[in-house]
Parts: sequence; structure tokens; C-alpha cells
Amino acid sequence: MEDILIIAPYPELANDAVQLREKTDIKFSLILGDPEIPYQQQINPSTRVVISRGGTAKSLRNSLDLPIVDVPVTPSDILRAISAVAKCGYKKIAIITPTNILPKTNHTLELSDQLQLIFATDMDGQIADTVKRLIQDEKVEAIIGDRVSTQSALQHQVHGHLLKSGEESLLMALETAANVLQAQTKERAKVKEMQSILNVINDAVLTIDPNGIITVSNDSAKRIFDFSQEDIVGKSYSDCITDPHLLKLIEEKKEVRNLLHTTANGKKIVVNQIPIYVDSVFHGSVGIYQEISRIQNLELNIRKRLNDRGLFAKSTFDDFVTINSKMKQVVSEARLYAKSEGTVLIYGETGTGKELFAQSIHNASGRHKGPFVSVNCAALNENLLESELFGYVEGAFTGALKGGRAGLFELAHGGSLFLDEIGEISSQFQAKLLRVLQEKEVRRIGADRIIPIDVRVICATNKSLYNLAQDGEFREDLYYRLCTLELDLIPLRYRKEDIIPLAIAFLKAEMIREKRTLFWENTDIFLPLLDHQWLGNARELQNAIHRLVICTPEGNITQDHVSQLIEFVSRRKKTGNKLEIEISNDFRKMETEIWRKLLDVFNGDKESLCQTYNISKTTLWRKLNFENEI
Repeated sequence: MEDILIIAPYPELANDAVQLREKTDIKFSLILGDPEIPYQQQINPSTRVVISRGGTAKSLRNSLDLPIVDVPVTPSDILRAISAVAKCGYKKIAIITPTNILPKTNHTLELSDQLQLIFATDMDGQIADTVKRLIQDEKVEAIIGDRVSTQSALQHQVHGHLLKSGEESLLMALETAANVLQAQTKERAKVKEMQSILNVINDAVLTIDPNGIITVSNDSAKRIFDFSQEDIVGKSYSDCITDPHLLKLIEEKKEVRNLLHTTANGKKIVVNQIPIYVDSVFHGSVGIYQEISRIQNLELNIRKRLNDRGLFAKSTFDDFVTINSKMKQVVSEARLYAKSEGTVLIYGETGTGKELFAQSIHNASGRHKGPFVSVNCAALNENLLESELFGYVEGAFTGALKGGRAGLFELAHGGSLFLDEIGEISSQFQAKLLRVLQEKEVRRIGADRIIPIDVRVICATNKSLYNLAQDGEFREDLYYRLCTLELDLIPLRYRKEDIIPLAIAFLKAEMIREKRTLFWENTDIFLPLLDHQWLGNARELQNAIHRLVICTPEGNITQDHVSQLIEFVSRRKKTGNKLEIEISNDFRKMETEIWRKLLDVFNGDKESLCQTYNISKTTLWRKLNFENEI
């Protein structure tokens, strides 16, 4: 069955349609309209566009939810009808049409003493009353119009002449219907494409019109909200959504971004509700709802893949929390350094965020799509550090992996290499590192082949390399190679205004990690934090906040909780003069354990530990890494 249907109000139009089949390649079905039978019963369900004329078309438009194309009445059609009626001897003729044939018009045209034309448009669908008025009041002798008009004229014993549309008018209607059908097909394809896209998305999507009717919904919305209806499009959102909080958000017609919410069925979601206003007039809203469990699973999968590679930088400059003017200046300098290819040397105490800066510089640089490789130089002895950075070939030394191994310089090719605690490397290794930086090439241990590299080096230290170079403990030429761009990070104790903002940021992060919900009345409860020196800087603060999250009962955090935390942190340092270690036959092993426990007492602050016991960091490094040396 064809998609286009012609409903002919009179037989002549049906005959024209039959003859037109041979003159056009547009396929259509044809029925002769029967007003005694409801049109819904005459139309095949496959019909997508209907063609008709006059009052029939107007009636169809009121009763069918389909596009209705009118067969036009041309001036030639009207002139032919007037000529035919005039030839019959009628001198006063009325032409009556519904508004879909001729626009609103009511006027009289005197063509001669022998011919008078009265044009009338039926506005309210009462054609019979219009005919009666013209016959009684205007004394017309003949009526030209559609089927209803002519039948009414005959009932009043007045000549009725059917206003017919010619074949060319029917062809125009067919071409219009074909264009409508083509536009419908394109629109349906777009709708199906959009629905397919929406159903692929794991987020629930709901769009609502100004009257509260759901216009778009996807499969994820059914899953997240457990909609009982098979299809909720066309229904009121208040009949489909039972969650009172979400109903209120929609009713308020305000923008909501990244709101955490637990639905009535217990699902945790992120709500984004966007109202649509055009010229301050509300036109509906779009709601996007993300299931937190899916976000977490996706993040875990991505993190797992990236961690498997170990070559990514997670931090950016947006992660910095500071209101200190000097620290803001440091961040600004770091942003400028990111645009350069120069080597960056970052100075800072333990816990001040040296690697955070290194990662941020990488992510803001032109190398952000490349790898970010990090190594702690103090954690490895010279031999291990050399094999880690330069790599080795198979059989280069006892324990070398089969097939050899690429070094970190190779893995960082096209990206950045972060060398933390660069001040701890030995003088012999300093010479090897200098050669690599100068030549921009490496040679694996045991290999003959030279491998060119394109790596930006970022270094960090808590020592003054300049002073070390002056004392002969650090190569002067390597120092000047590394210090092209320098950053000096400010200890937390010298920017106390950052302590509370940092604590709050850590608190929010630790609550998510520990899956706990805590509240606080205002930031004044964190004032006791300002009384502590925080020698371990942000790292020590983060550890303390982690303890606060774990040890605070569910509910509100009070100033007493924070004061107790500070007492504990301070007491732990004061009472840190008793250490327990296992007795061993190997004295150096016991000594290493002592230094490790002392470092824990100093919250990882190696500089303070070295100052307290009057030893160099190199000595401390050797004592801490005794097991790696044997």
C-alpha cells in the first residue's frame, strides 16, 4: 500500500487521479470520500500523507493526526466555473469556498448589467447557513462551491455548480505530498539516529516541554528510574517520576549542575538539570542523570589501564588550592614555564607538592599527550637508578631480564621525565646524567647502540643545589644545565592562610575515599589547625585530615574534634622518643630499621631528621637503603 492517499470528494477528481497515474511516477492510493463513513475507517494504517480538497480536506485536518495536503483551486478553475454557470443564463452568481481554498473574502463584483459575482468565504464551517443567507438576502440565482455548498443550493431549488480542480492542480498536490513524505522520511531517520545515540549513552536523558510532557527519553532513564511504562514519551513527568526531590528540581525551573542525589529506589546519581529559556520565556528543560556506580567503574577501568602503563600525569594547575599571594605567583610562573621546553628545577621541602607541580607543568605543556614518567632518585642506589633510567640489554648483569628492558628516558620519549630528589644522586651518576642531557641520547647498559631521545626533564629537590655545587658535592655544570627555570615552593607554615582551605579540600577528598559523610557548621572549627607548625607541609596535613575523617563519629565535625586531632599530632611528635625494633644478628639491618622509624616520627621530613641528628641526606639515604646495597 502506498504512503500517499488521495481522498476524492467527488467522482471527477477521482477520474483525474486515475488518469494521472500514467503521467507521474509518484505512487499513491485513491478512495472516493464517503461522508457517511468515518474517515479513520477508510484510511489504511500505512498511510503517511493524505491529499484532498475543500471541506473534505478541512474536515480531515480536524479528525486525523496526519499531514493533509490541499488540492489547490487555481484562478483558471474559478473562471471556468463562472463561465459555465453564466452560459446557463444565470446573472447573479455566488462563489462560496472554505478558507483552505480561498482566503477570507466577502465582496461583490459587478461585471456588467447582465452579470454580478458575489464571493463569500465560509469561516466557521456553517456552509449551509451561508448558502441560505445568500439565497434569501442576496437573491442569488446560482451557487459555485464545493460539494456541501452545491448540495445545499439544490435543496433550496437554486442551481449548484461544483468548483472543480483541474488535473494540473492535482499534480501540484501530488508533488507537494511527495516532498512532505520525503521530509518525513528524513525527519524519522534523524529521530531514529538521535534515539540510537541516546540509547548508547549510559547517562539517563529526559527532555520536558513547557507543559511538563516528556518529549525525549532513553533506555538508561528506564533503568535508572525503574519506569514501569514501556514508553513514557508523551506522558507528564509528574506521572512518571516519583522522587519528590527530583520533581521539585524540575518544578523550580532552575539550573542544577553536578548535584549528588540518592533516588527513591536507592541509586546514587549525579543530577544536571538545564532549563531552556528563550527571550526569558520557559521552553522546557533537559535533564541528564549519571549513575555514580557506572562513573566509578569507568574511572576505575581507565585508571587501571593508565596505571598499568604508569606513564600518565593526573594533576593539573586547577588542582592547586592557595590564596597566598606569593604561592599564586609561583603557580603563575609554573604556568609560564609549561609553555617552554627548558629544564625545570623545583625547590621545596617534603610535602610541599613538588610532583604536583611537575605533573601540572607537563599537562599544561605541548607534551601533554606524551608520557609522564616519574622516578625518586633517593629511593634507588646508583646501579639500580642507572638501569632504571637508561635501561639494559639481555645479559648485561646478573638478574637482567630476558630481552632486556627499556629505560625511563626511552619510555618518556615525546613527554616529560620527573627526577625527584635529584640532589641525592652520586657524583659518578651526575656525570652520566649530564652526558644524556647534553647529547639527548642514551645507551642501555651493556649495549653498543645509541638511542636518540626527545624528553623534557623536570627535577625536584629539597636541597640547595647551588650550595652543594659550591661545596663540591654537586657538579657545577650539571647544576647550570638543570636550573634553566627554577621554582621555589613555599612551606605551609609560611602561608597559614592556605591551611584551612587545603584542609577542607583534603577533607572532601578523604570523605569520598573513605565513603563517609561528615558536616561542619563553618570554617571556624578548623582554627586549631593554625596552631601547628606542619613541618611535613601539605602531606602531613593530609595525613592528619585522613585521621580526622576516620576517627570522627558520623555527623558533625566540631572544633573539639579538630583540637583533639592537633593534640594527637603534637603528642605523637613529643612522645616519639621510644622506638621498638626487632633484635637481629645483623647490626646494620637494625640500624636501618631505626632510621626508618625515626623518619616516621618526623612525618617523612628528611631535612628535619638530618638537622636534628646532624647528618647529611646522603648519609641518611645510605642508611635507609642498606638492603638495596647488599
